[in-house]
Amino acid sequence: MREKIVSKKNQMRSILFMTSLMAVTVAVVLKEYSIGELIKAVGSVHLFYLITGIALMFFYSGCQAMNFYMIMHRLRQATTYKNCIDYTYIGNYFSAITPGACGGQPAQMYYMNKDKIHVDISAITIFLMIFVSQIVIVLMGGVFAVLRFYILAKSAHWFIWLLFAGASVMLFLTAVLSALMFSRVIIPFLIDLALKLGVKLHLFKKPKEIKEKLDILIISYREKSRLIIKNPDLFLKVFVVSMFQWIAYCLVTYLVYLSFGYRKNDCLDLMAGQSFINIAVAAVPLPGSVGIAEKAYLNVFGQFYPGEQLPSAMILSRIINFYFPLLISYIVYAFAHHRIMKAQRRSS
Repeated sequence: MREKIVSKKNQMRSILFMTSLMAVTVAVVLKEYSIGELIKAVGSVHLFYLITGIALMFFYSGCQAMNFYMIMHRLRQATTYKNCIDYTYIGNYFSAITPGACGGQPAQMYYMNKDKIHVDISAITIFLMIFVSQIVIVLMGGVFAVLRFYILAKSAHWFIWLLFAGASVMLFLTAVLSALMFSRVIIPFLIDLALKLGVKLHLFKKPKEIKEKLDILIISYREKSRLIIKNPDLFLKVFVVSMFQWIAYCLVTYLVYLSFGYRKNDCLDLMAGQSFINIAVAAVPLPGSVGIAEKAYLNVFGQFYPGEQLPSAMILSRIINFYFPLLISYIVYAFAHHRIMKAQRRSS
Protein backbone atom coordinates (compact mmCIF):
# COMPACT_ATOMS: atom_id res chain seq x y z
CA MET A 1 0.00 0.00 0.00
CA ARG A 2 1.48 3.31 -0.98
CA GLU A 3 2.61 5.95 1.49
CA LYS A 4 0.29 8.56 0.04
CA ILE A 5 -2.59 6.90 1.89
CA VAL A 6 -1.31 8.56 5.06
CA SER A 7 0.55 11.56 3.61
CA LYS A 8 0.19 14.78 5.58
CA LYS A 9 -0.63 16.71 2.41
CA ASN A 10 -3.61 14.48 1.61
CA GLN A 11 -4.78 14.66 5.21
CA MET A 12 -4.60 18.46 5.21
CA ARG A 13 -6.58 18.64 1.97
CA SER A 14 -9.28 16.38 3.41
CA ILE A 15 -9.43 18.32 6.67
CA LEU A 16 -9.65 21.66 4.85
CA PHE A 17 -12.43 20.32 2.65
CA MET A 18 -14.33 19.01 5.67
CA THR A 19 -13.80 22.32 7.50
CA SER A 20 -15.23 24.17 4.50
CA LEU A 21 -18.27 21.89 4.58
CA MET A 22 -18.68 22.62 8.28
CA ALA A 23 -18.53 26.36 7.65
CA VAL A 24 -21.12 26.15 4.89
CA THR A 25 -23.30 23.95 7.09
CA VAL A 26 -23.21 26.45 9.95
CA ALA A 27 -23.96 29.33 7.59
CA VAL A 28 -26.87 27.63 5.82
CA VAL A 29 -28.44 25.35 8.41
CA LEU A 30 -28.17 27.74 11.37
CA LYS A 31 -28.78 31.02 9.57
CA GLU A 32 -32.19 31.43 11.22
CA TYR A 33 -30.85 31.08 14.76
CA SER A 34 -29.09 33.57 17.03
CA ILE A 35 -25.58 32.63 18.22
CA GLY A 36 -26.43 34.12 21.61
CA GLU A 37 -29.48 31.90 21.94
CA LEU A 38 -27.46 28.84 20.98
CA ILE A 39 -24.80 29.59 23.61
CA LYS A 40 -27.45 30.24 26.24
CA ALA A 41 -29.23 26.97 25.45
CA VAL A 42 -26.02 24.93 25.50
CA GLY A 43 -25.03 26.54 28.80
CA SER A 44 -28.25 25.38 30.48
CA VAL A 45 -27.92 21.64 29.84
CA HIS A 46 -27.14 18.96 32.46
CA LEU A 47 -23.50 17.95 31.97
CA PHE A 48 -23.96 14.49 33.50
CA TYR A 49 -25.88 13.28 30.46
CA LEU A 50 -23.34 14.75 28.03
CA ILE A 51 -20.43 13.13 29.87
CA THR A 52 -22.32 9.82 29.79
CA GLY A 53 -22.77 10.30 26.03
CA ILE A 54 -19.01 10.83 25.61
CA ALA A 55 -18.39 7.66 27.63
CA LEU A 56 -20.73 5.77 25.29
CA MET A 57 -18.66 6.89 22.30
CA PHE A 58 -15.56 5.42 23.96
CA PHE A 59 -17.59 2.23 24.51
CA TYR A 60 -18.59 2.37 20.82
CA SER A 61 -14.94 2.36 19.72
CA GLY A 62 -14.09 -0.28 22.33
CA CYS A 63 -16.69 -2.60 20.79
CA GLN A 64 -15.16 -2.17 17.36
CA ALA A 65 -11.72 -2.93 18.77
CA MET A 66 -13.15 -6.04 20.46
CA ASN A 67 -14.40 -7.27 17.08
CA PHE A 68 -10.94 -6.73 15.60
CA TYR A 69 -9.45 -8.71 18.47
CA MET A 70 -11.94 -11.61 18.31
CA ILE A 71 -11.71 -12.09 14.55
CA MET A 72 -7.93 -11.94 14.32
CA HIS A 73 -7.47 -14.34 17.23
CA ARG A 74 -9.88 -16.77 15.58
CA LEU A 75 -7.73 -16.45 12.44
CA ARG A 76 -4.74 -17.36 14.64
CA GLN A 77 -3.19 -13.91 14.32
CA ALA A 78 -1.44 -12.81 17.49
CA THR A 79 -2.30 -9.23 18.44
CA THR A 80 -3.16 -7.17 21.50
CA TYR A 81 -6.38 -5.37 22.38
CA LYS A 82 -4.36 -2.14 22.61
CA ASN A 83 -3.25 -2.51 18.99
CA CYS A 84 -6.86 -3.20 18.01
CA ILE A 85 -7.79 0.10 19.68
CA ASP A 86 -5.17 1.76 17.46
CA TYR A 87 -6.60 0.17 14.28
CA THR A 88 -10.10 1.24 15.31
CA TYR A 89 -9.23 4.89 15.81
CA ILE A 90 -7.02 4.96 12.70
CA GLY A 91 -10.01 3.74 10.69
CA ASN A 92 -12.34 6.23 12.38
CA TYR A 93 -9.99 9.12 11.66
CA PHE A 94 -9.45 8.39 7.97
CA SER A 95 -13.10 7.47 7.45
CA ALA A 96 -14.13 10.84 8.90
CA ILE A 97 -11.89 12.93 6.65
CA THR A 98 -12.44 11.11 3.34
CA PRO A 99 -15.51 11.11 1.05
CA GLY A 100 -17.81 8.16 1.67
CA ALA A 101 -15.49 7.00 4.48
CA CYS A 102 -13.37 5.38 1.74
CA GLY A 103 -10.01 6.02 3.44
CA GLY A 104 -10.60 4.21 6.71
CA GLN A 105 -10.16 0.59 5.67
CA PRO A 106 -7.09 1.10 3.42
CA ALA A 107 -5.41 3.03 6.26
CA GLN A 108 -6.20 0.22 8.70
CA MET A 109 -4.77 -2.37 6.32
CA TYR A 110 -1.68 -0.21 5.78
CA TYR A 111 -0.89 0.04 9.50
CA MET A 112 -1.81 -3.58 10.17
CA ASN A 113 0.65 -4.53 7.45
CA LYS A 114 3.29 -2.40 9.20
CA ASP A 115 2.51 -4.43 12.33
CA LYS A 116 3.30 -7.57 10.30
CA ILE A 117 -0.32 -8.60 9.86
CA HIS A 118 -0.65 -10.01 6.34
CA VAL A 119 -3.16 -8.49 3.96
CA ASP A 120 -5.21 -11.71 3.73
CA ILE A 121 -5.92 -11.54 7.47
CA SER A 122 -6.53 -7.77 7.59
CA ALA A 123 -8.80 -7.93 4.53
CA ILE A 124 -11.04 -10.76 5.78
CA THR A 125 -11.17 -9.15 9.25
CA ILE A 126 -12.26 -5.77 7.93
CA PHE A 127 -14.67 -7.29 5.39
CA LEU A 128 -16.39 -9.32 8.11
CA MET A 129 -16.64 -6.34 10.46
CA ILE A 130 -18.18 -4.09 7.81
CA PHE A 131 -20.46 -6.91 6.62
CA VAL A 132 -21.89 -7.48 10.10
CA SER A 133 -22.06 -3.76 10.86
CA GLN A 134 -24.12 -3.09 7.74
CA ILE A 135 -26.52 -5.89 8.69
CA VAL A 136 -26.91 -4.49 12.21
CA ILE A 137 -27.56 -0.92 11.03
CA VAL A 138 -30.15 -1.96 8.43
CA LEU A 139 -31.78 -4.43 10.85
CA MET A 140 -32.05 -1.76 13.55
CA GLY A 141 -33.55 0.66 11.04
CA GLY A 142 -36.07 -1.95 9.91
CA VAL A 143 -37.14 -2.77 13.47
CA PHE A 144 -37.50 0.90 14.37
CA ALA A 145 -39.44 1.54 11.14
CA VAL A 146 -42.04 -0.92 12.45
CA LEU A 147 -41.99 0.21 16.08
CA ARG A 148 -41.79 3.95 15.39
CA PHE A 149 -43.29 4.36 11.93
CA TYR A 150 -44.91 7.66 12.91
CA ILE A 151 -41.44 9.29 12.92
CA LEU A 152 -41.01 8.43 9.24
CA ALA A 153 -44.60 9.49 8.50
CA LYS A 154 -43.82 12.97 9.85
CA SER A 155 -40.45 13.28 8.11
CA ALA A 156 -39.85 15.25 4.92
CA HIS A 157 -40.21 13.46 1.57
CA TRP A 158 -36.58 14.14 0.67
CA PHE A 159 -35.48 12.36 3.85
CA ILE A 160 -37.60 9.29 3.06
CA TRP A 161 -36.05 9.05 -0.41
CA LEU A 162 -32.60 9.50 1.12
CA LEU A 163 -33.40 6.75 3.62
CA PHE A 164 -34.35 4.35 0.82
CA ALA A 165 -31.20 5.29 -1.11
CA GLY A 166 -29.02 4.76 1.95
CA ALA A 167 -30.62 1.37 2.68
CA SER A 168 -30.05 0.34 -0.96
CA VAL A 169 -26.39 1.36 -0.78
CA MET A 170 -25.88 -0.60 2.43
CA LEU A 171 -27.64 -3.71 1.14
CA PHE A 172 -25.60 -3.57 -2.07
CA LEU A 173 -22.40 -3.21 -0.05
CA THR A 174 -23.43 -6.17 2.10
CA ALA A 175 -23.93 -8.30 -1.00
CA VAL A 176 -20.55 -7.24 -2.42
CA LEU A 177 -18.76 -8.01 0.85
CA SER A 178 -20.47 -11.39 1.03
CA ALA A 179 -19.18 -12.18 -2.46
CA LEU A 180 -15.67 -10.96 -1.61
CA MET A 181 -15.53 -13.07 1.53
CA PHE A 182 -17.12 -16.32 0.41
CA SER A 183 -17.09 -16.54 -3.40
CA ARG A 184 -14.29 -18.64 -4.89
CA VAL A 185 -14.26 -16.76 -8.21
CA ILE A 186 -14.76 -13.05 -7.44
CA ILE A 187 -11.34 -12.28 -5.92
CA PRO A 188 -9.32 -14.19 -8.58
CA PHE A 189 -11.42 -12.53 -11.31
CA LEU A 190 -10.80 -9.04 -9.93
CA ILE A 191 -7.07 -9.68 -9.51
CA ASP A 192 -6.76 -11.03 -13.07
CA LEU A 193 -8.66 -8.02 -14.35
CA ALA A 194 -6.39 -5.64 -12.44
CA LEU A 195 -3.27 -7.40 -13.72
CA LYS A 196 -4.43 -7.29 -17.35
CA LEU A 197 -5.23 -3.60 -17.00
CA GLY A 198 -1.87 -2.98 -15.34
CA VAL A 199 -0.03 -4.75 -18.16
CA LYS A 200 -1.86 -2.69 -20.80
CA LEU A 201 -0.99 0.51 -18.95
CA HIS A 202 2.61 -0.67 -18.42
CA LEU A 203 2.28 -0.43 -14.63
CA PHE A 204 3.92 -3.79 -13.91
CA LYS A 205 7.44 -4.72 -14.95
CA LYS A 206 7.16 -8.40 -13.95
CA PRO A 207 3.46 -9.40 -14.16
CA LYS A 208 4.19 -13.16 -13.94
CA GLU A 209 6.04 -12.81 -10.64
CA ILE A 210 3.27 -10.60 -9.27
CA LYS A 211 0.68 -13.14 -10.41
CA GLU A 212 2.51 -15.97 -8.61
CA LYS A 213 2.66 -13.97 -5.36
CA LEU A 214 -1.00 -13.03 -5.63
CA ASP A 215 -1.99 -16.66 -6.25
CA ILE A 216 -0.32 -17.61 -2.97
CA LEU A 217 -2.14 -14.75 -1.26
CA ILE A 218 -5.48 -15.92 -2.72
CA ILE A 219 -4.92 -19.44 -1.39
CA SER A 220 -4.22 -18.06 2.07
CA TYR A 221 -7.24 -15.74 1.84
CA ARG A 222 -9.49 -18.70 0.93
CA GLU A 223 -8.20 -20.63 3.93
CA LYS A 224 -9.10 -17.72 6.22
CA SER A 225 -12.50 -17.45 4.56
CA ARG A 226 -13.21 -21.15 5.12
CA LEU A 227 -12.15 -20.76 8.74
CA ILE A 228 -14.77 -18.02 9.17
CA ILE A 229 -17.45 -20.26 7.60
CA LYS A 230 -16.51 -23.17 9.89
CA ASN A 231 -16.91 -20.94 12.96
CA PRO A 232 -20.48 -19.55 12.84
CA ASP A 233 -20.24 -18.68 16.53
CA LEU A 234 -17.73 -15.99 15.56
CA PHE A 235 -20.33 -14.31 13.36
CA LEU A 236 -22.78 -14.40 16.26
CA LYS A 237 -20.26 -12.88 18.67
CA VAL A 238 -19.33 -10.10 16.25
CA PHE A 239 -23.04 -9.49 15.61
CA VAL A 240 -23.82 -9.13 19.33
CA VAL A 241 -20.87 -6.80 19.95
CA SER A 242 -21.83 -4.73 16.89
CA MET A 243 -25.39 -4.51 18.17
CA PHE A 244 -24.17 -3.12 21.50
CA GLN A 245 -21.88 -0.77 19.56
CA TRP A 246 -24.69 0.80 17.52
CA ILE A 247 -27.14 0.87 20.41
CA ALA A 248 -24.55 2.93 22.31
CA TYR A 249 -24.18 5.26 19.32
CA CYS A 250 -27.93 5.80 19.02
CA LEU A 251 -28.30 6.34 22.77
CA VAL A 252 -26.21 9.51 22.54
CA THR A 253 -29.12 11.44 21.00
CA TYR A 254 -31.39 10.33 23.85
CA LEU A 255 -28.85 11.49 26.44
CA VAL A 256 -28.63 14.88 24.73
CA TYR A 257 -32.43 15.02 24.85
CA LEU A 258 -32.35 14.28 28.58
CA SER A 259 -29.66 16.91 29.13
CA PHE A 260 -32.14 19.61 28.08
CA GLY A 261 -34.58 18.35 30.69
CA TYR A 262 -37.07 16.80 28.26
CA ARG A 263 -38.92 13.60 29.20
CA LYS A 264 -41.94 13.58 26.87
CA ASN A 265 -40.49 11.10 24.37
CA ASP A 266 -38.95 7.79 25.37
CA CYS A 267 -35.59 6.25 24.61
CA LEU A 268 -36.80 4.26 21.58
CA ASP A 269 -38.16 7.43 19.93
CA LEU A 270 -34.78 9.15 19.95
CA MET A 271 -32.86 5.99 19.10
CA ALA A 272 -35.16 5.37 16.15
CA GLY A 273 -34.54 8.85 14.80
CA GLN A 274 -30.77 8.40 14.99
CA SER A 275 -31.02 4.94 13.45
CA PHE A 276 -32.86 6.37 10.43
CA ILE A 277 -30.20 9.06 10.05
CA ASN A 278 -27.41 6.44 10.19
CA ILE A 279 -28.93 4.76 7.13
CA ALA A 280 -29.86 7.91 5.22
CA VAL A 281 -26.38 9.50 5.33
CA ALA A 282 -24.89 6.37 3.71
CA ALA A 283 -26.31 7.61 0.40
CA VAL A 284 -24.25 10.83 0.44
CA PRO A 285 -20.46 10.42 0.01
CA LEU A 286 -19.31 13.45 2.02
CA PRO A 287 -16.50 13.42 4.63
CA GLY A 288 -18.12 12.67 7.97
CA SER A 289 -21.52 13.18 6.30
CA VAL A 290 -20.99 16.85 7.18
CA GLY A 291 -23.93 18.95 6.03
CA ILE A 292 -26.39 16.17 5.29
CA ALA A 293 -26.17 14.72 8.82
CA GLU A 294 -27.01 18.12 10.31
CA LYS A 295 -29.86 18.69 7.86
CA ALA A 296 -31.26 15.22 8.54
CA TYR A 297 -31.02 15.80 12.30
CA LEU A 298 -33.02 19.03 12.08
CA ASN A 299 -35.67 17.25 10.00
CA VAL A 300 -36.08 14.16 12.18
CA PHE A 301 -35.57 15.58 15.65
CA GLY A 302 -37.66 18.64 14.95
CA GLN A 303 -40.48 16.32 16.02
CA PHE A 304 -39.08 16.12 19.56
CA TYR A 305 -37.59 19.54 20.29
CA PRO A 306 -39.12 23.02 20.31
CA GLY A 307 -37.67 25.17 17.53
CA GLU A 308 -35.38 27.26 19.71
CA GLN A 309 -33.68 24.21 21.27
CA LEU A 310 -33.32 22.11 18.13
CA PRO A 311 -30.07 23.60 16.71
CA SER A 312 -28.40 23.46 20.13
CA ALA A 313 -29.32 19.79 20.45
CA MET A 314 -27.99 19.12 16.97
CA ILE A 315 -24.68 20.83 17.73
CA LEU A 316 -24.21 18.92 21.00
CA SER A 317 -25.10 15.60 19.38
CA ARG A 318 -22.64 16.13 16.53
CA ILE A 319 -19.89 17.21 18.91
CA ILE A 320 -20.34 14.05 20.99
CA ASN A 321 -20.84 11.50 18.21
CA PHE A 322 -18.53 12.97 15.55
CA TYR A 323 -16.26 15.93 16.32
CA PHE A 324 -14.98 14.84 19.74
CA PRO A 325 -14.36 11.24 18.53
CA LEU A 326 -12.58 12.73 15.49
CA LEU A 327 -10.21 14.62 17.82
CA ILE A 328 -9.58 11.50 19.90
CA SER A 329 -9.07 9.47 16.71
CA TYR A 330 -6.43 11.88 15.48
CA ILE A 331 -4.57 11.77 18.82
CA VAL A 332 -4.59 7.97 18.91
CA TYR A 333 -3.62 7.81 15.23
CA ALA A 334 -0.64 10.14 15.86
CA PHE A 335 0.65 7.98 18.72
CA ALA A 336 -0.02 4.76 16.79
CA HIS A 337 1.82 6.09 13.74
CA HIS A 338 4.81 6.97 15.92
CA ARG A 339 4.74 3.53 17.59
CA ILE A 340 4.48 1.57 14.36
CA MET A 341 7.11 3.56 12.45
CA LYS A 342 9.51 3.42 15.40
CA ALA A 343 9.15 -0.37 15.55
CA GLN A 344 9.70 -0.60 11.80
CA ARG A 345 12.91 1.43 12.01
CA ARG A 346 14.19 -0.86 14.77
CA SER A 347 13.49 -3.98 12.76
CA SER A 348 15.06 -2.66 9.54
